[in-house]
Amino acid sequence: MFRCSEVAERASLLIDGDLGFWPRLNIKLHLAMCRGCRAFVEQMRVTHALTAMAGAMHNPVPSEEIKAALARRQMGSGKKT
Repeated sequence: MFRCSEVAERASLLIDGDLGFWPRLNIKLHLAMCRGCRAFVEQMRVTHALTAMAGAMHNPVPSEEIKAALARRQMGSGKKT
């Protein structure tokens, strides 16, 4: 299983689907046990999706997945809308 620093180094590869079976399995095992890394990878996924969306002129509206992730993040920070 990977350490937190190794998960951080490979997070982009995980999100892009560029990891082999064993590295992906090791990261998923780590994420199952490490809340901090799960939050980090979720933030990376949201950032990746928002960046892709910003570059896509044909669909400027955030997907439901992005809206849900942003809502969860906002609720977690204690902010009220």
